[in-house]
Amino acid sequence: MPQDASPQSPASRRSGDPSPQLTPRVPRRRLAARLIVIPLIGIIAGLSYYGLHDRFFLPECDSERAKRTLADVLKQLKLEPSRYAPLTTVSSSKTQIMCKATLPLPDGGNVVIDYSFY
Repeated sequence: MPQDASPQSPASRRSGDPSPQLTPRVPRRRLAARLIVIPLIGIIAGLSYYGLHDRFFLPECDSERAKRTLADVLKQLKLEPSRYAPLTTVSSSKTQIMCKATLPLPDGGNVVIDYSFY
Protein backbone atom coordinates (compact mmCIF):
# COMPACT_ATOMS: atom_id res chain seq x y z
CA MET A 1 0.00 0.00 0.00
CA PRO A 2 1.50 3.31 -1.02
CA GLN A 3 1.72 5.96 1.60
CA ASP A 4 0.56 9.49 0.99
CA ALA A 5 3.54 11.81 0.67
CA SER A 6 1.70 14.98 1.74
CA PRO A 7 2.52 16.26 5.23
CA GLN A 8 -1.01 16.39 6.62
CA SER A 9 -2.01 15.82 10.18
CA PRO A 10 -4.04 12.70 10.91
CA ALA A 11 -7.12 14.75 11.75
CA SER A 12 -7.09 16.63 8.45
CA ARG A 13 -6.48 13.41 6.51
CA ARG A 14 -9.63 11.92 7.94
CA SER A 15 -11.87 14.90 7.16
CA GLY A 16 -10.47 15.49 3.71
CA ASP A 17 -9.71 19.15 4.54
CA PRO A 18 -6.18 20.11 3.46
CA SER A 19 -5.60 22.49 6.43
CA PRO A 20 -7.50 23.20 9.62
CA GLN A 21 -9.42 26.51 9.68
CA LEU A 22 -8.82 28.84 12.58
CA THR A 23 -11.46 31.31 13.67
CA PRO A 24 -10.36 34.93 13.19
CA ARG A 25 -9.53 36.70 16.46
CA VAL A 26 -10.13 40.36 17.03
CA PRO A 27 -6.93 42.05 18.21
CA ARG A 28 -7.03 43.35 21.77
CA ARG A 29 -6.33 46.91 20.66
CA ARG A 30 -9.37 46.90 18.41
CA LEU A 31 -11.54 45.48 21.20
CA ALA A 32 -10.27 48.10 23.66
CA ALA A 33 -10.92 50.85 21.11
CA ARG A 34 -14.49 49.63 20.65
CA LEU A 35 -15.07 49.56 24.40
CA ILE A 36 -13.91 53.17 24.65
CA VAL A 37 -15.23 54.69 21.41
CA ILE A 38 -18.82 53.37 21.48
CA PRO A 39 -19.70 54.83 24.92
CA LEU A 40 -17.86 58.02 24.00
CA ILE A 41 -20.03 58.41 20.90
CA GLY A 42 -23.13 57.94 23.07
CA ILE A 43 -22.01 60.60 25.53
CA ILE A 44 -21.20 63.08 22.75
CA ALA A 45 -24.56 62.42 21.09
CA GLY A 46 -26.41 63.03 24.35
CA LEU A 47 -24.55 66.23 25.10
CA SER A 48 -25.03 67.55 21.59
CA TYR A 49 -28.77 66.75 21.69
CA TYR A 50 -29.30 68.65 24.92
CA GLY A 51 -27.07 71.49 23.73
CA LEU A 52 -28.91 71.74 20.43
CA HIS A 53 -32.29 71.30 22.09
CA ASP A 54 -32.17 74.92 23.29
CA ARG A 55 -31.40 76.10 19.76
CA PHE A 56 -34.41 74.39 18.13
CA PHE A 57 -37.10 74.57 20.83
CA LEU A 58 -38.55 77.61 22.55
CA PRO A 59 -38.08 77.78 26.34
CA GLU A 60 -40.96 77.63 28.78
CA CYS A 61 -41.80 80.87 30.58
CA ASP A 62 -40.54 79.61 33.94
CA SER A 63 -37.38 77.90 32.66
CA GLU A 64 -33.92 78.88 33.85
CA ARG A 65 -33.03 80.12 30.39
CA ALA A 66 -36.06 82.43 30.34
CA LYS A 67 -35.28 83.73 33.85
CA ARG A 68 -31.65 84.48 32.91
CA THR A 69 -32.74 86.35 29.79
CA LEU A 70 -35.35 88.32 31.71
CA ALA A 71 -32.82 89.16 34.43
CA ASP A 72 -30.32 90.42 31.84
CA VAL A 73 -32.92 92.65 30.16
CA LEU A 74 -34.13 94.04 33.49
CA LYS A 75 -30.55 94.70 34.59
CA GLN A 76 -30.02 96.80 31.45
CA LEU A 77 -33.16 98.77 32.37
CA LYS A 78 -31.82 99.18 35.94
CA LEU A 79 -34.71 97.22 37.41
CA GLU A 80 -33.75 94.39 39.71
CA PRO A 81 -36.73 92.57 41.20
CA SER A 82 -36.36 90.70 44.47
CA ARG A 83 -37.71 87.46 42.96
CA TYR A 84 -38.84 86.08 39.59
CA ALA A 85 -42.15 84.49 40.41
CA PRO A 86 -44.85 83.94 39.28
CA LEU A 87 -43.99 83.65 35.61
CA THR A 88 -47.05 82.45 33.69
CA THR A 89 -47.66 81.36 30.11
CA VAL A 90 -50.32 83.43 28.37
CA SER A 91 -50.26 81.51 25.07
CA SER A 92 -47.94 79.18 23.21
CA SER A 93 -47.51 77.81 19.71
CA LYS A 94 -44.66 76.21 17.82
CA THR A 95 -43.31 79.59 16.74
CA GLN A 96 -44.07 81.88 19.71
CA ILE A 97 -44.60 81.74 23.47
CA MET A 98 -46.24 84.69 25.26
CA CYS A 99 -45.45 85.15 28.95
CA LYS A 100 -46.52 87.45 31.77
CA ALA A 101 -44.70 88.26 35.01
CA THR A 102 -45.52 90.41 38.03
CA LEU A 103 -42.21 91.09 39.74
CA PRO A 104 -41.86 92.81 43.12
CA LEU A 105 -39.21 95.53 43.39
CA PRO A 106 -37.08 96.12 46.49
CA ASP A 107 -38.73 99.54 47.12
CA GLY A 108 -42.19 97.93 47.45
CA GLY A 109 -43.50 98.48 43.92
CA ASN A 110 -44.37 95.91 41.29
CA VAL A 111 -43.38 95.60 37.64
CA VAL A 112 -45.82 93.86 35.28
CA ILE A 113 -44.08 92.54 32.17
CA ASP A 114 -45.52 90.88 29.09
CA TYR A 115 -42.83 89.27 26.95
CA SER A 116 -42.55 86.64 24.26
CA PHE A 117 -40.07 84.18 22.77
CA TYR A 118 -40.11 83.56 19.04
